[in-house]
Amino acid sequence: MAKNNNQSGLSPTEFLAKKYFDQAEKHFTGDGMPVDFKKAVDGYEQSARLGYAPAIFSLGVCYIRGLGVEHDEKKAYELISQAAEMGNLDAQFTMGHFYFEGQVVERDYNKAVEIFQASADKNHPGGLNDLGFCYQHGLGVEVDLEKAFDCFMRSAENDFAAAQNNVGDCYNFGRGVKADGEKAYLYYYRAAQNGYPIAQNNVGMCYLNGRGVKMDYAQAVHWFEQAGKLGNPVAVANLGFCYETGRGLEKNEEKAVQLYTIAADADSAPAQYNLAKCLRDGVGIKADERRAFSLFKRAAEQSFPVAYADLADCYARGIGTKVDEALAEKYKKLAEEAGFPNSTAKAADDK
Repeated sequence: MAKNNNQSGLSPTEFLAKKYFDQAEKHFTGDGMPVDFKKAVDGYEQSARLGYAPAIFSLGVCYIRGLGVEHDEKKAYELISQAAEMGNLDAQFTMGHFYFEGQVVERDYNKAVEIFQASADKNHPGGLNDLGFCYQHGLGVEVDLEKAFDCFMRSAENDFAAAQNNVGDCYNFGRGVKADGEKAYLYYYRAAQNGYPIAQNNVGMCYLNGRGVKMDYAQAVHWFEQAGKLGNPVAVANLGFCYETGRGLEKNEEKAVQLYTIAADADSAPAQYNLAKCLRDGVGIKADERRAFSLFKRAAEQSFPVAYADLADCYARGIGTKVDEALAEKYKKLAEEAGFPNSTAKAADDK
């Protein structure tokens, strides 16, 4: 007679559904076995057919992200809606993202906030974090930086990495709370330890600039490398800066250009700006003023304020483009308003 391992109090159907789900999760995360999204999807489907809400939600996530199945937002919406109706809190929270992003349904920030608020009321860390984002940017609610900080902090206390990073930002820039470099570093570090690449880059910046922690270029390089391995293009650009300036490692302008190029292709505005300077000035690469102008323009179009003055200089002096006094004046004014009024270009006589 087979041994009954079901000592959980679940019905036989629920026990089997959870067994399929738990096995699928191991395939999805690589827990004790290689990551295999197709096998994960197979397990989620078996569990979902038995009516297990977490599996229905996870299957929807696979369709959103195109993991183990072809990307299909409509199918994802149907599955996640079903799980939400069954009371799955993660699914209910995710429904807010459909309205926030305008996926499948029409974008509706008010509806998204309503859903995030309902999730936050149940102390869902994702709901708290996203509600804080809405308060910070005035999406579906009036801007309220103190409420935003409170939401981020409550989420961070649940060890939610994105919220820990957002708390770090609040302390770093004084948003809804008094600026405090040491606390900013502390929360960035917590998020970085949780594997959050944006925070890893921010920790690197703290070490690079001595913000909230003793300046340490070697540590800055370490954290930029960690974040870069996880695909953060800004960190790749910052690592390029360390190579260009010889901070924390041997100076190598050619390596810096390689890293700037990788990050610029990933649409990092800081990388586009730094690569533009190298191309304009012939640092680590043959000078190419037309490409430099194009990259300054791309960075400025992403509202990267440091690029405004250099783009204004390009238009004023015809660097890589035709002289255009009106556009030169426009970007000069934007640079002054942003607090970065000076171009990095040398005067014509100094070249």
